[in-house]
Amino acid sequence: MSKQLSYFHIDQNSPIPLYYQIQQNIIELIEANVIRAGDPLPSERELSDLYAVNRMTLRQAMNELCSQGILRRVRGVGTFVTEKNMGTPFVPAVTGFSERFRNSGYKPTSRVITLEVIQASPLVAQRLQLDENDQVISLVRLRFLDDEPLMLEKSFLSYNAYPDLIEQDFSVQSLYDVLAQHYGVHILETEQTLEPTLLKTEESKLFELKAGLPAMLVSITAYTTDHQPIEFSKSVVRGDRCRYYFTVDTSISILAK
Repeated sequence: MSKQLSYFHIDQNSPIPLYYQIQQNIIELIEANVIRAGDPLPSERELSDLYAVNRMTLRQAMNELCSQGILRRVRGVGTFVTEKNMGTPFVPAVTGFSERFRNSGYKPTSRVITLEVIQASPLVAQRLQLDENDQVISLVRLRFLDDEPLMLEKSFLSYNAYPDLIEQDFSVQSLYDVLAQHYGVHILETEQTLEPTLLKTEESKLFELKAGLPAMLVSITAYTTDHQPIEFSKSVVRGDRCRYYFTVDTSISILAK
């Protein structure tokens, strides 16, 4: 730890607020594996000295990192880096939530919030290539990893095409598995869009976080053969537990020239 202490530093002359610099410094140390999951941080007094800030400024930074789930306090013991960063497996893919994270060593579970038949909204009808008067199955689930809420997912599918879905228990079954087993439908392609958002009151209660914290809004249209849309979903992913990775292969464009 003595060598690690030298990494706790900020720029006192920067116009960036000191508390924010402290947050970013600690996050960078975690990302660089200088401090790892389960490691204790120096005491509040030590950190105040290392950063050359008063206790109030330090507590502002630490409280925010704790509220984001990056750090956790154990009363009478100290402050620790949280055990898991769940961001790594979030890569655009055609596999479902359960399969993707189970393959990554996590325990995915779901809580069904609602499962009902509703009239398609203009957006849902457009994405699923339905008439606006058509009915769709609306499946809202809170998705967990290792018993921690991670994502609020709202999925929409054609009721006329998949009526039996309304009878399924999606707290224990995978939607994509049911589509494959009952209808012979396999997801072969997805279109995904990501945009930053803030947690609304309803979402923050489910995540047990403060409203207004950063999150990611993920919209996915899933297709089977012949580019036939099967599912449209909108998901809110808590910002302190996700990171998206993209790999761009330029060799394809180079060969095409």
